Amino acid sequence: MNVVDVPGVRNVHSKPVPRIGGVAIFASSMILILSVLLLPNAIGERFRAIKPELIALLSAATFIFVVGLIDDIKGLRARIKFLAELAAAIVVCSIGIRIHSIAFADWLTLNFGWFSWPLTLLWIVGITNAVNLSDGLDGLAAGISAIACGVIAIIAIHSGQVVMAVLMLALLGSLCGFLVFNFNPAKIFMGDCGSLFLGFAIAASSIMCASKSSALVGLALPVLALGIPIFDTLFSILRRFLERRSIFSPDNSHFHHRLLELGLRQRHVVLVAYAVTCLFVGLGLFMMVTRSINSLVLFFCILLLLLLMFRVVGSVR
Repeated sequence: MNVVDVPGVRNVHSKPVPRIGGVAIFASSMILILSVLLLPNAIGERFRAIKPELIALLSAATFIFVVGLIDDIKGLRARIKFLAELAAAIVVCSIGIRIHSIAFADWLTLNFGWFSWPLTLLWIVGITNAVNLSDGLDGLAAGISAIACGVIAIIAIHSGQVVMAVLMLALLGSLCGFLVFNFNPAKIFMGDCGSLFLGFAIAASSIMCASKSSALVGLALPVLALGIPIFDTLFSILRRFLERRSIFSPDNSHFHHRLLELGLRQRHVVLVAYAVTCLFVGLGLFMMVTRSINSLVLFFCILLLLLLMFRVVGSVR
């Protein structure tokens, strides 16, 4: 089996590294989640109360994990992975996990109606690929995903959603354990099986969490936590489109590549990404104390700061 990532033109590591660490992330988190489902207590009852939605989410996430694992071992075309992500997202949407509405203030709620389908599909597929593309340096995708899981867990606890809190804390715990071996110099990579699974699980869980309250903060905070991967993906697609290349084609112009070109070392780039993500999430947490239009203004101001950061490092020209 081809489960070792050898050094190449697009890789920044200098020696072969195993690349199916996502198996450990998937197995550890799923075992804990399924164990909680069987608990004879109040938390177990909460899990069983939403059993259809939970089974659909976990089944779709497992499917994405298997697709990623096949890609790590044998290799799959980008279009095949994209169609698999879309199919899994449709399964999640069909069970009712969709972005139905967003409340910008007590007096302003935007209901999406039928548009909730394409919006949710775009969110899930987009976040899944954003996390996947961010897995370019030791510990980068795992650390940012851990921050995102922590943020969604805070939202879930704040809104009384025990199930979502347990799901995100299970993922957070598995990522913290994985980071011990994945931080520079990495002893193992998560591979596509890990990054695709994480991206899909975070995207679907954030929707499930946000749909219970419909508050803007339910989606805004995950956007801020994943701001670097999201913007990096958007600019990569735009860059490839302007250069008349396939949007699935690889390149060396991602956010972390730009920081490396500025002279930073791998671990310094990753630590900068962690610090920026924590800063923006910290500012975004102020949105939890208000549902006025000020929260929307704060959200867009933080996005502008993020855009400015990409401009400074040279990702936006």
